[in-house]
Amino acid sequence: MMRQTCFIAVLIVFSFTHAQKKTFKCVEVHDAIKLIDEEKYDEGIAILKECEKKDPKDYTYPYEIALANIRKEDYNSGISQLEKIKGYSNIDDYYYALLGNAYDYTDNPEQAIKTYDEGLKKFPSSGKLYLEKGVVFELQKKISQAVENYEKGIKAEPSYPSNYYRIAKLFLNSNNPLYGLVYGEIFLNLERTTARSQEMSQLLYDGYKKAVKFTDKNTTVNLCQAFIIIEKDSKPNDPLPFCILYSGYFALASVDKKEINLETLSDIRRKAMKEYFKHKSNPSNVLLNYQKIMEGKNVFNAYNYYLFQIGDKEAFENWFTNNKTEYEKFVDWYTNDTNSLKINKKNLYISDPLPK
Repeated sequence: MMRQTCFIAVLIVFSFTHAQKKTFKCVEVHDAIKLIDEEKYDEGIAILKECEKKDPKDYTYPYEIALANIRKEDYNSGISQLEKIKGYSNIDDYYYALLGNAYDYTDNPEQAIKTYDEGLKKFPSSGKLYLEKGVVFELQKKISQAVENYEKGIKAEPSYPSNYYRIAKLFLNSNNPLYGLVYGEIFLNLERTTARSQEMSQLLYDGYKKAVKFTDKNTTVNLCQAFIIIEKDSKPNDPLPFCILYSGYFALASVDKKEINLETLSDIRRKAMKEYFKHKSNPSNVLLNYQKIMEGKNVFNAYNYYLFQIGDKEAFENWFTNNKTEYEKFVDWYTNDTNSLKINKKNLYISDPLPK
């Protein structure tokens, strides 16, 4: 039910936005969508059917009828409606996402996967279709296949947030939390001020606290399961996996700390980032590059407090009270569109390959 609720919420937003942007021959479509949003499904469907008669070539009306049927859990009617319009020339990846999910809701994950794959042949750059495939595999506990599809979605559409969100949660619950920490932080930069971003702020903070343990004698940093795969054509100067490199710098930056809190976490991350860039042979990393820019603008410390604030709300409020000028400087910089994280197919981040 959680999978259904989340997906339908996304489709509702898309439906409303799409309806606002487009000019329709049947203007009553707006009344229909409003009724459906008020859960007056049959009334809305009746209007949409009249619109379909007036403008039979526009697939929006049968698509909205199908969405209304799925929202009222009449999945078979939704599937039947969507299958009838599969030949329309102007359908998009949302169509295949909705149809695949409808099949999944009827406990037919095989047909759902087939539908997503069909959509991907037409829309190979659709991050959302890879996302939906990943969710099906995740619900089947096929975690490696879920991760594979989320990462394919990231490669196909690097700025689409949801693949980062799903894969971050999987890795944060694994023996390789560093990948989750990176994916989760990228997600927070792509999707801000939502319920999911607040959840991720807490998860990231908890992830760091869980990964770093302090005793009187030593500090243990467990960000990833260290391994090195040596290919036959490897060369002595080939870079080590990012996981091993960054974990080492993070561990060294932690040696003088006694606990993870907002202050120490910010300091550790700043030191680890600076150490990473001291070694020019280290591979480029889109997230660390962004952190370096912020450090150069003197806003990285405030960014760290912002990033993890849900993890310790009281500590954040105390820091904010005493550092308003610093935080406001960060907000002014961070909310300027020119300073947002720019991620594309050339600079995207993908985790190190894991052993089979």
